[in-house]
Amino acid sequence: MNDSDRQPRIIAFLGDPRTIIAGVILGVLCGLFARDIAFELRPLAAIYIALLSMCMLPILVTALTWGIGQMLRNPVTRPLFGRLAGIYAIGLILPCIVGLLTVYLLQPGAGLSDQAASLLGAQVEDHETATTSDTLASGLLSRWIYHEEVETGGFLQFMQGVVPSNVFSALASGEFISIVFFSMLIGLALGVVPTTGADETLRVINTFYDIFAKVFGWVLIPLPLGLFCIVASAVTEIDSTMFAAFAQFLLTLWVAGLVLTLIYAAMTAICVRRSPLFVLNAEKQPLILALATDNPFVALYSSMEVLRLQFGVRRELSDTVAPFGVVANQHGQILLFSVLVGFMAQLYDVQLGPGDLAVLAFGCIVGGAAAVGGGAILVPVIAPVLLGVGIPVALAGVVLATTQPLAAPLGSMLTVKATNMLAVLTSAGERESKS
Repeated sequence: MNDSDRQPRIIAFLGDPRTIIAGVILGVLCGLFARDIAFELRPLAAIYIALLSMCMLPILVTALTWGIGQMLRNPVTRPLFGRLAGIYAIGLILPCIVGLLTVYLLQPGAGLSDQAASLLGAQVEDHETATTSDTLASGLLSRWIYHEEVETGGFLQFMQGVVPSNVFSALASGEFISIVFFSMLIGLALGVVPTTGADETLRVINTFYDIFAKVFGWVLIPLPLGLFCIVASAVTEIDSTMFAAFAQFLLTLWVAGLVLTLIYAAMTAICVRRSPLFVLNAEKQPLILALATDNPFVALYSSMEVLRLQFGVRRELSDTVAPFGVVANQHGQILLFSVLVGFMAQLYDVQLGPGDLAVLAFGCIVGGAAAVGGGAILVPVIAPVLLGVGIPVALAGVVLATTQPLAAPLGSMLTVKATNMLAVLTSAGERESKS
């Protein structure tokens, strides 16, 4: 066997799902039983995450701009915009309903042991001391948590952070929501400008997309080794004592997440007329990428490839929905907020009436749909919902910060899964034939 034959075999072996899963499992074992080695792998994990993230911003901008522009210039796909908006709005309700029902059935906050409750109380006091002593804590976050004053402009304040005053600054700092907003505007403009120059511009943008996609494909070749380093490093950061206190919360969240995954797979399967097992198998690479790296953007290119090659979604649509979805279709965050509020309501023995449930649902959907970040950073987003139904906010930061290593990867995977479903449902009846 010569070198030219051996190289494709090696690439195929590294890209095999069984090899990727083996890398994740070995990473978990290394993090649990060889912590010294796992700690030394942190620089390698950081380097590989940087490599995965390196092309994400260029792929995001070029794919979204080209997708919207080409979709509007194509008379076949132009009418799909209305369907996309309707399915997107209805889909945001699903994770909220599943999250609340799972909390109601499993009752994660009702049977917390006295030892766990005492531990949580001590953590709340430590968290309050650390936050109030921080120079940044004199702002909105500490007022929400400790004085329970809701001073926010709501939707307008959110939009103020979305619209970039300087697009180059937004690009340099990686402000994804602002970048998506700007890319959508450029794509819309290129889609409606009636000149041949617009067509040529879209072709140039598409060329840049192909270049960055090729580089990203090279980075994916050693994926099992990269995931081994990433997972091993992440496991060393888990606080087992605090996770034990929140075990019921995490169990409820993961049960709800797996139920959602099966629902989305079934809905996609009905649309493409295949089995749910086929759907999950087709999406294995983007789902594993999002789960292992806790970053839906890393799975962006892989998702677009799956949508086109496995589900026959037109590229104009896949390159519009996938970048938009990983930013503004955050089903994982909505599920997290719903389970968190239900868990804390049971913990504090707060009875939620119909009006409270309406506030909870609306707040979790609107706040979670485009929530960015994880851990205690999300407290300002969920604080108005908690206060609106009479639940103290202080514990929310502790729960989010402590459970983030196990909760956030699930959220990233759900966001990718829901976005793939959104693209497939929107393209129903308009799919390309697979080559």
